[in-house]
Amino acid sequence: MSSFAMPRSEAEFKGVILELVDTLTTIIDEKAALLKKHSKRVADNSADFCTKYKLLQDDKIFMVYLTGLLHDIGFIFSPNTLLKNSGNPSEEEKVQMRKHPVVGEKIIANLSVLKDILPLIRHHHEAMDGSGYPDGLSGDEIPLGARVLCLFNDLDTMMFPFSKTAALTIPEALAEIKKETGTRYDSNLIDQFVEYVEATSAESDDYLLAKANASIKEIFANIIQDFTSGNIVPPVMPQVVKEVQAVIKKTSSTAEDIAVVIEKDPVISLRLISVANSPVYRGIHRIRNLKEAIPRMGLKETLSLVIAIANKSLYETEQAQFKILMDKLWVHSLASAYGAKLIAEHLKLPEPENYFLMGLVHDIGKSLLLKAFTSIYKEKKINFDVIQANIQQGHLSIGGVLLRRWGFDDIFIKVVTDHEKMVLAPETPKEILIVHLANMLTRNIGYSLFTDAVDFSELESATLLEIDQQKLDELGAEVRLIIQDVAHLF
Repeated sequence: MSSFAMPRSEAEFKGVILELVDTLTTIIDEKAALLKKHSKRVADNSADFCTKYKLLQDDKIFMVYLTGLLHDIGFIFSPNTLLKNSGNPSEEEKVQMRKHPVVGEKIIANLSVLKDILPLIRHHHEAMDGSGYPDGLSGDEIPLGARVLCLFNDLDTMMFPFSKTAALTIPEALAEIKKETGTRYDSNLIDQFVEYVEATSAESDDYLLAKANASIKEIFANIIQDFTSGNIVPPVMPQVVKEVQAVIKKTSSTAEDIAVVIEKDPVISLRLISVANSPVYRGIHRIRNLKEAIPRMGLKETLSLVIAIANKSLYETEQAQFKILMDKLWVHSLASAYGAKLIAEHLKLPEPENYFLMGLVHDIGKSLLLKAFTSIYKEKKINFDVIQANIQQGHLSIGGVLLRRWGFDDIFIKVVTDHEKMVLAPETPKEILIVHLANMLTRNIGYSLFTDAVDFSELESATLLEIDQQKLDELGAEVRLIIQDVAHLF
C-alpha cells in the first residue's frame, strides 16, 4: 500500500489546499453554476483589492481568496429555489437565507487546513451597525477580510443577480452601496472600493494567476541580474568544438584530421553520421564513418553541424512541463539556421555556413533564460505566455554575453543583440538582415513561438535584401522539408 506524500514546501501545501478547495467548488457548481461563477468573481476581486491597497499580509489575503471561493458553500443544502426568488423573499426564505454562513462554517469546520477561513465564512454578512447576521457583530468585531468580502459579494449580486431581478450597472450598484456606508459597509473602505471598482469595472484578473505571473517576472529579473553581474556562469563551449575550430583554421587540415578530433565524442560522431545520411546531405552511397561524412558536408559545414549538435544540450530540461517549450525553441533555432543559410545561398554570398551559425545562435539567450528558470520554478500551474514574454524581453543581452564568452566574432554578437531591431536601414549589416528575415520566415512555416503569419511585402529586411514573396515562400517550403528530415537527428 502506497503512503500519502506529505507536502514538502509551503508552495506544495498551498497546492494541496487549492486542490481541496477546487473539489469543494465543484460541489457548488453542481448545485448552481452561477453560484460558482459568482464565488470566483468575489474571490478574485476581494483578494486583488486587498493586495492593491495593502490591507492585509499575503497569507491573510490568500485566506480571503479561499473564503471568496467558498463563502456560499452553505447554500448546497438549501432549496434550489432559494437563490432564484424574485427579490421579495418570504419570511421563511429569509430564515433559510440567513442560515448559509453557519452551514458553510459547519461544512468547512471538519477540514483543519481551512480553519483560518471559518470566521470569514461565518461573518461575511455582518453589518457595521450590528444589523447583519448570524451574530449581529458590529464595527471592528467583524474581521477585516469579512468586511471586504461583504462589499464585493453584494456588488456582484447586484450586477449578476441569481433571480430575474434586473441587473444594475456599476454606477447604480455603487450608488446603492454608498447609501449604506457606515451602516452595512465599512466607511473606511468605501473610497478605495469605489476607486477600485471604477478602475477595474469589477473584473479582476485571476488572482492566483496574477500572483504567479508577478512571481515569474521577479524570477526572470533576478536571473538576468545574476547573469549580467556574473553570479550565474554561462556554459562553456564544448571542448570538441574548440578543437575542431582549431584544426579547421589550419590550411593544411584534412577531413581525416577533423575526424580524429570529432571521434573523441562518440555522441557527436554518431549524430553527425546520421545527419550526413539524411535526405539533406545524402549522396549515392551511404556514409559509414566520419572520414566519409566530412568531405560530403565540407569542413565549415561540419563545424556548423558539430556546434549545432553540441548546442542541443542547452535545450534540454528535466522539468517535463517545460520540455515542449524547449523543443520548440530548439526547432525554431534550427529552422532559422537553415533559413539563413538558404537566404545567403540565394544571394550568392560567400561562406553560407556562417549564416547557418548565426541563425542557430540568434536566440540562444532564450534557452539560457528558460533553462535557468526551470531549475528554480516548481509550480504546477504555469502561464507560458508570461514565460515567453519574459524570455523574449531579456534574451538579447544574455545571448550576447554567452557568445562573447565563447569567443565569437563581433558580427555574431551584433546579430544576436540586434536581430530584433524594429528599425532596419540600408546601412544595417547584411548578416542582421538575413537572420531577421530567417527568423520571420519560421513564423509562416510553423517553427516559431509566435503564431501570427508575416506579410513579407511589408517586411523591411525582405525589401532591403530584395527578395520577393514568391521566393521566400519557396525558401520556407525548403526549410520545412529540411527540418522534417533532420531535426530529430540532433
